[in-house]
Amino acid sequence: MKHLVIRNFGPVENVDIELNRVNLIIGPQSSGKSTVLKVACFCDWMERQIELTQSPERICQADYFVRNLVSFHKLEGYISPDTYISYENDAVSFSYNAAEGKCSFRWKGNKRWKYRRPKIAYIPAERNLVAAIPNWYQVSMNKDNILDFMKEWEFARKTFSKGEAILDLPVQYRFEPNMASSDKIRLENGKELDLTVASSGLQSLIPLYVMLRYLTKEYYKETHSSVEQSTMKFNLLDVLARECPRMSEAEKQLTATNMLTPFRTDLFIEEPEAHIFPSTQKSFVYNLVGMLRASRNLHGKHSCFIATHSPYILTSFNNVIQAGERLAEVNKMSDDTAKAEKTAMIETIIPKSSTLRYSEVAAFEMKDGSICSIMDEEYHLISADAIDGASMEIGQDFDNLLNL
Repeated sequence: MKHLVIRNFGPVENVDIELNRVNLIIGPQSSGKSTVLKVACFCDWMERQIELTQSPERICQADYFVRNLVSFHKLEGYISPDTYISYENDAVSFSYNAAEGKCSFRWKGNKRWKYRRPKIAYIPAERNLVAAIPNWYQVSMNKDNILDFMKEWEFARKTFSKGEAILDLPVQYRFEPNMASSDKIRLENGKELDLTVASSGLQSLIPLYVMLRYLTKEYYKETHSSVEQSTMKFNLLDVLARECPRMSEAEKQLTATNMLTPFRTDLFIEEPEAHIFPSTQKSFVYNLVGMLRASRNLHGKHSCFIATHSPYILTSFNNVIQAGERLAEVNKMSDDTAKAEKTAMIETIIPKSSTLRYSEVAAFEMKDGSICSIMDEEYHLISADAIDGASMEIGQDFDNLLNL
C-alpha cells in the first residue's frame, strides 16, 4: 500500500491518503484534484528512479525533487515556505520539506530488491492536442507531461494500423503511416475522415482509448532494451555485489533483470470524461477495468489513478464494484446450477472481466484544499451521497421554485 501526504502545495492544504490499485478523486474546479494526481504520479516516478539507480543520495535532493516536479507537471508557483510532501510503501520512504530545504530518504523492510519496474504514464486533459496539432513534433514545446504524452502517442497509434472499433461506438480508428494526415476514423456509413476534423468527443476519446490499449497490452509485446538499460543493469549488479555478497551470480542477474523489465503500467488519467457523453463514459469505465485486469499475476497488476468532475464516472465504477461483490457472493453458493445461472445473469450486465472488488478501490472527494474518503464501508460501494451531491443541490433549487 502506498501512503501519500501533501501539505500546503498549490491549492492543496492537507492530503493524507492510502492509495489502492484503483484510485478516484472528484471535486470542483481548482480544488486540487489534478495537483494530487500529479504529485502521486511524480512520487511513483521518484520511487522508480531511486530503485533503478540505487542512488537515493543523488535522487533525494531538494533541488532535484522540486525541479522535476514543477517542470514536468507545470506546477510553477505551487511551492510555499511550508510545503511538505511525503511518500512511502513497503520498500522506500522519502519526503520533501520546504521549510528545511531538504529531502529525506530511508529504505524500508526487505523489499528493496523485490522491486518490479512499472511503466508510468500520465494522460493529461489536453490529450486532444494530438488531433488538433498533427505535426506537433515540428512545434517547439516544453519538456512536460503533454510532450511526454505526445511522444508516447507516436508508439501507441502505430499499433492500430489495421483499424479497430472504439468502445461500443459505430466508429473505427486507423493509423495510416504513409499518408500526410495519418490518423483516420471510419464512420458507420463507411465515410473516412481525418481525426483533425472529427468531433471534440472523438478527438478526446480516441487518443485516450488508444493509449490505454497500448499501455496495458501492446506495449508488453514489444522488446524494451536500450543502452540506458544496459548501463542501469551494470550499475545494479555493482550495487548487488556490494550489498548482497551472499547472493549467487545467477540470483543477482535475475534480480537486476526483474527490476529493469517493465512489468505493469501505473496510469494517471486526468478528466477522462472530457467532451464525452454519459453513456460513453460508462462504456469507457467498463473497458478500462477490463484493460486493468488484463495482467493478473502477483506483481503485474496494472493500476490507475483518475481525477474527474463526473459523477457518471464514479457511478460506473460503482457498477463494476457491485458486479464484483455479487460475483464473490455467488461463488460461495453450493448449488453449482444456481451458481452458473446467477453468474450468467450478472455477466449479461457487466462481463466478469470488467469487475472489481471493493477492496481494490479507493475514492476521495477534494474540497477546500482537503481530502476525505467517500468509500461506504457499510454497502461496499462509493458513497451515493458524494456522487449525487451536485444533483441534490440542483434538485433543491427546483424544489424551492415549486414551493413558491
